[in-house]
Amino acid sequence: MLKLLHGADFHLDSPFAGLTPEAAQARRRLQRRLPLELAALCKRENCDLVLLAGDLFDSGRVTPESVEALQQGLEESAVPVFIAPGNHDYFSPLSPWQQFPWPGNVHVFSGAWSSFPLPDISVRIWGAAFQSPHEEAALGSVQREYPLELGVLHGDPVYGSAFRPADIAASGLHYLALGHIHKTQMPLRAGKTWYGWPGVAMGRGFDETGVHGVFSVTLTEDRDCAAELLPLPGPKYYERSAAAGDDPVAAAWAALAEVSQEDVVRLTLTGESPGVDLSQIRAALQGRCGSLLLVDETVPPQALWDEAGTGSLRGMALSQLREAFAAGDPDAAEAAKYLLAALEGRDAPW
Repeated sequence: MLKLLHGADFHLDSPFAGLTPEAAQARRRLQRRLPLELAALCKRENCDLVLLAGDLFDSGRVTPESVEALQQGLEESAVPVFIAPGNHDYFSPLSPWQQFPWPGNVHVFSGAWSSFPLPDISVRIWGAAFQSPHEEAALGSVQREYPLELGVLHGDPVYGSAFRPADIAASGLHYLALGHIHKTQMPLRAGKTWYGWPGVAMGRGFDETGVHGVFSVTLTEDRDCAAELLPLPGPKYYERSAAAGDDPVAAAWAALAEVSQEDVVRLTLTGESPGVDLSQIRAALQGRCGSLLLVDETVPPQALWDEAGTGSLRGMALSQLREAFAAGDPDAAEAAKYLLAALEGRDAPW
């Protein structure tokens, strides 16, 4: 049995262009915590090795602080670490992988598909590197010589990569650690090979919402695989919505129930409401999260039954629904809203 950490897409030194310069700098400082958190998880989980599937840096232009943070984290992992550079941090003479020294426990794949044996733990690691932003790393096959044959690579076999799920199935690997897809995809199986994406290590915008982290993966020689996403600390992005109703402040509070004080939230207020004061809501929620963007999509309350009993087909339908509502049918009012929306050519109620 072997246990490993599988991470990818740290994107250290991301520009965070949508933030103020001060906020962007603060967010990059938070990113630099990720390597040490990785090392702490490696020790806590008692892992045998670490596979990092590319885009650890957001580009070839890196700060000394981020390089030092990654160097320290990888060294403190205290196990063999294998890195397959991706399209953002591709391997080249000017890349950080060439320009800076890396700890002795770190192996960076630098070109085409190749292997590195770890005979002490009966494992061989395969990998390849992007050598330019568009020169994709190709997946090769292996002749099984070790009880466990593992791979690490950056790419998406569905959209535009130099390999496909059929290639994964034919690779002969037990497990393929992948990067590039920023949404977590728990390990799947192609043939006898397990493969997955842990996703981006820390969300950077509303296109990377929710919890992010790295995989803890346990493998056995009979090709069983057990994986768990281990969250990494840092602010998370959330999109929430709330029916404002008569008390928009209470609705907003309830929508943020699972949000921490460092998280970034875009909260959309919906439904009918007699009036929404965004400044009042923002003041009431001050300090509830790290940053709050409020969007008002509410509409004024509509007189739902005004046309009931008018004699038109519309009025007769509304009259029947009003009677059902008065008799205690909780769905009658909602049905009336959908009826009016359909008659007015709208997709859904206001």
